[in-house]
Amino acid sequence: MGVVYRNSYPWADRSLGGLESSMTFSSDADEVFHHLQVLDDKSDILSHLPMAAYVVRADGVVIWYNARAAELWGRRPVAGDTDERFCGAHTLFRADGSHMAHCDTPVALALSTGASVHEEEVIIGRPNGSRVHVSVHIDPIRNPSDGRIIGVVNYFSDLTERKRQEAEREQLLREAEKRSAELREARDELESKVERRTTALRHLSSQLIHAQDEQSRRIARELHDSIGQYLSALGMSLTQLENENGSKSSETLAECRQLLDQCINETRTLSLLLHPPMLDEVGFASAATNYGQEFARRSGIDTDISLELPFRLPADAEILLFRVLQESLTNLHRHSGSHRAKIRAGIDGDAVYLEVTDYGRGISREILENFKTSGNGVGVGLAGIRERIREVDGKFDLHSTSDGTILRVSLLATNSRASYRHAAGAR
Repeated sequence: MGVVYRNSYPWADRSLGGLESSMTFSSDADEVFHHLQVLDDKSDILSHLPMAAYVVRADGVVIWYNARAAELWGRRPVAGDTDERFCGAHTLFRADGSHMAHCDTPVALALSTGASVHEEEVIIGRPNGSRVHVSVHIDPIRNPSDGRIIGVVNYFSDLTERKRQEAEREQLLREAEKRSAELREARDELESKVERRTTALRHLSSQLIHAQDEQSRRIARELHDSIGQYLSALGMSLTQLENENGSKSSETLAECRQLLDQCINETRTLSLLLHPPMLDEVGFASAATNYGQEFARRSGIDTDISLELPFRLPADAEILLFRVLQESLTNLHRHSGSHRAKIRAGIDGDAVYLEVTDYGRGISREILENFKTSGNGVGVGLAGIRERIREVDGKFDLHSTSDGTILRVSLLATNSRASYRHAAGAR
């Protein structure tokens, strides 16, 4: 009985030059395959297939192949040669590079199981030692009368170029990852250096600020305890002279009295600005209230003060808040044009806050944004305040519109009660 091979693959129609895709073979089939070989040799129709193709009998002997198959194999086996059964190549390898015996090839398995194989990758080892990656597509040829497998057809495409490109891409990716890792390492090292330098600069800045505070405290104490005492003594002497002398010298004494009073007031003001004694003696709330009142008296700005601090704060926190208050009121007086000021302080959870509000012309949006991003544009005073607040992990907020400006700082006040009791006990 004849054998009908019904091919469902597009290469069959192209290879046979438009002949019907249903072919009848003899029971042996070798004769028909021989004619295919002759057709391939004479017309080049099958040789121009874009895919390599070959046919094997049920025993695995290659009985027909086209020129593309020979090109990929790197050899032209003699049809019927049993040395390279099932594959037509001397050596085959799996996709992972391991050796594949001829009896384990996809063609051999398709002959033994009758299952088709599609897009399975194998590697052809050529006689010259080179290798070619291919993707195979295999279908069995059956006898239509009894379904017996009498052979298989295998057509396969070259993956070598694609594999080369994939290898190049993987190599480029590895190099890119290596460079990226090197850049990350360099960046991390640079960031570490910057962080160390920043920490060192902040530490130095903190030391300088503390040294400045100590110097201000010492000068204020000298003004109060030394020069202030001398001026007081001079005042008592002037009083005695006024009592002893007549009206002839009263005019000169009055002028001296006026100059003396001005010196005493200026000395007290300088002492208050540098480091008010009340800050050490009774704490920030009292010192800030007194400072706000003096500010209102000297500037003529109506100042509303409300400080709700039920306990003393650590010494460093009180000094920091007082410096913030000083700088805020100085800027308010010099730049805002406001006739009113509001000072608020209190406890908010674990934090103590200080808020100074004016009702002046405000800060322009451009200057404010520049300050928030780079720290520039509003003078060194506010920049210094922000840095000092950052040193203690506090918060600094500056909000301004055409209706005025609000400056608010906050810092942790945890254990302030305990710190105060400890400090009070030490005193």
